[in-house]
Amino acid sequence: MRERLLTLLFAAGALALFYVLFFPKPHLRPTALGLPLSTDARPEGYLAIWRWLAREHIPRLSLRHRYGRLLSLSPSKGNLLIITLPQRLPAHQIERTRLLRWVARGNTLLIAAALDDEPAWAPGMDDAAMMRFLESAAGLTFTPASASTLLRSITASRLDIRPQGAQPLLAGVGRITALLPLPSRSWHAHLRNGGFPAGVAGLPLQLAARSDNGTPALWLERLGSGQIILSAVASPFSNAGLTFPGNARLLSNIIAWSRGPSGAVVFDDAHEGLAAFYDARAFFADPRLHATLAWIVGLWLILVVGVRPLRARSPGWRPLDETAYVEGSARYLAAVVDPGEAAQRMIEDFFRDLPGRPPQSAADGWQWLEARRSIASADREALRTCYERARAGRRVNLVRLQNLLAQLRKATA
Repeated sequence: MRERLLTLLFAAGALALFYVLFFPKPHLRPTALGLPLSTDARPEGYLAIWRWLAREHIPRLSLRHRYGRLLSLSPSKGNLLIITLPQRLPAHQIERTRLLRWVARGNTLLIAAALDDEPAWAPGMDDAAMMRFLESAAGLTFTPASASTLLRSITASRLDIRPQGAQPLLAGVGRITALLPLPSRSWHAHLRNGGFPAGVAGLPLQLAARSDNGTPALWLERLGSGQIILSAVASPFSNAGLTFPGNARLLSNIIAWSRGPSGAVVFDDAHEGLAAFYDARAFFADPRLHATLAWIVGLWLILVVGVRPLRARSPGWRPLDETAYVEGSARYLAAVVDPGEAAQRMIEDFFRDLPGRPPQSAADGWQWLEARRSIASADREALRTCYERARAGRRVNLVRLQNLLAQLRKATA
């Protein structure tokens, strides 16, 4: 029992060491909460927009690949892409470059960033990746607000955003409402040091600001032939956020203003976890993988510790089997000795063992056999045939020869 416990302990330790050293440790959040996906019907999802577009016969597309796939869309311009930040699978630098190239062709990018609100899926996400995305795409950097502003945000359950001036995008929008299920944050936007991204026409246009402190929360800026709309709140376009008339009207204005005659509304589902390409982090974060590995390891430990013997049993004493030794030697000789040579040697040994005076040569042996009337002539001729075949190197049936020699010894006895 002690040996089995030690084996179990060392096996578990080896597996734990392998997991720590070689197995990746992704930090993707589980999908128990709603996510900003076009297929998610929970309050945080975008299924309401997806279904509304279908009723209005507006082309829609779930992007489940990296941003480089946008460059092959047809038509190449007049499309609207909705991105939610922070992303579960942050985009790489080369992806962001290709995204901006696509926007500059004449498309619109709507970024719903969870800066001033805190959706249920946002805690624990990579804020640094979100800031890098905003800096490269919009040319803006963000710093945390003061403690007093943050205190007001913590105690509020909603955040109201008011339009600034008359803008086509805000026509009919009295206010934009962001839901605050969790204590929210507050950020101040600043221009990036070193200027704007390549293609940006000028300063971002501030379209709306927060009602509580006047901080800008909605921007519009040009990029080549396209434009970028940046929202500092992510919840207004969710299933729950669209229940507010101002939020729904704002989204309707954005689609009507930015979409071309045959353009589509594209949802960035790939970077929210619904990807068609292989992603190692998503693979290793899948709980089904860990459940499968746990079953495999458990069954392996049961096999090693509970079923298989830990020490080979020493066999009991067995006396030497002489017949087995003789049989093994015979099999070895039969495998290495030529059958013709063996037949010739068997016949010569037969002559040497004849009763009386042994013949001096094979010719004397044949004469001796012919002089014995007890030996049948057929047996004598069969023996001569075998001997001649053996000397000529031809094949001889050794079993038949052995039986023939046994008959001749009996006849000459």
